Amino acid sequence: MAKMKLLFFLLPLLIIAQTPCLDAVANASGLLGEYIPQCDEDGSYTPLQCWSSTGYCWCVDQDGNEIPGTSLGPGQGIPECNEQIDSLNVLFIGNSYTFFNNLPDLVSSIAASMGDYLSTDGSLIGGATLQSHSANNNTIELISNGNWDYVVLQEQSQFPSFPLWQVEQDVFPYAVELNQLIKDYNDCGETVFFMTWGRENGDVGNCSNWPPVCTYEGMDDLLRERYIMMANYNNALLSPVGAVWRYIREFNKFGQYEVDLYSPDGSHPSVMGSYVAAICFYTTLFQKDPTEIPWNGNEEWNIAELDADFIKEVVKYIVYDDLDQWNIISNDIDSDGICNNIDNCPQTYNPNQEDIDNDNTGDACDGIGILEIPSKKEIINTVDILGRETKTNGFYIEIYNDGTVKKKLKLD
Repeated sequence: MAKMKLLFFLLPLLIIAQTPCLDAVANASGLLGEYIPQCDEDGSYTPLQCWSSTGYCWCVDQDGNEIPGTSLGPGQGIPECNEQIDSLNVLFIGNSYTFFNNLPDLVSSIAASMGDYLSTDGSLIGGATLQSHSANNNTIELISNGNWDYVVLQEQSQFPSFPLWQVEQDVFPYAVELNQLIKDYNDCGETVFFMTWGRENGDVGNCSNWPPVCTYEGMDDLLRERYIMMANYNNALLSPVGAVWRYIREFNKFGQYEVDLYSPDGSHPSVMGSYVAAICFYTTLFQKDPTEIPWNGNEEWNIAELDADFIKEVVKYIVYDDLDQWNIISNDIDSDGICNNIDNCPQTYNPNQEDIDNDNTGDACDGIGILEIPSKKEIINTVDILGRETKTNGFYIEIYNDGTVKKKLKLD
């Protein structure tokens, strides 16, 4: 009988100790000064962890990993660890425009300064195109591993600005192919297109054969147009880094700010250019006000506070204040980590959630598929090329429901 009672009391302990946190506690050696994690009642890691023998406290994510920048030592107080800390897994696919100055790490540092956590990986190959990535085993394997909240796609810097027939042949099909792979292996994974920028003085090498890219403005107009087309066609998000650069360049003309965005080659980003891109990506991924970001780069960069504040204000104006324009919404409307028909059938008015036929009901609920929708061509959005209010005279882009765009000049 004594043995049966012993089993009766041990069994519940074995059942409970199934979480990593409880396992770590159960496997502790008991030595003096040993760090033992603190667990919640459900066995998960408590957001705040403290090591009593050292006096240090820090915040952790759901896997018990320390969130960079949150550790405080003796006499420094206790970090505020919000149980709703945003934690994202992001895969970057692109080339040197992304790995210059280590853009993924910059975004992670910004996230940490805001109390968020960003885990990144990447397939970044100099000169790579979406076509080459679609056949790259490492890229395919990384996407297929799943568990990505966002996968960023960045095309070669010149390709999207080429003639439309060439882009339709060499760019768009591979954007579709990679986007489909992302959807196949990541239930709630979102594709984010990285809108790049025109070269400082245009595409000199292709100017004679394709005059529209002879200037920065001409090349940048085409890049913007084509990335918008890719995002709309693939129902993806857009990180409008190029649009932010354009706005900053316009301000630079007036001499009020001198933000040098380019490296000496006139193509790749300078440290400042990558910082701008990182602020833009943080705002896109976490959808938080960039003016609240405290991180202005490391000491080696020497970014003036005035310049950093200006950059954040521009990103707020172009991106944060107009998220819908860049398709920056989540497919997981109910935030349960699963994208399903519940997300597509909201109980409240939510026209942005997969409502292709615009009847204010998710298409998965009313049974209307994209191919069944009448093909009447209509304007669904108007985008000012410089990111201004569309009431201002100048060039702007009309985006239609069939994925086509037209550039117009407003003079009235």
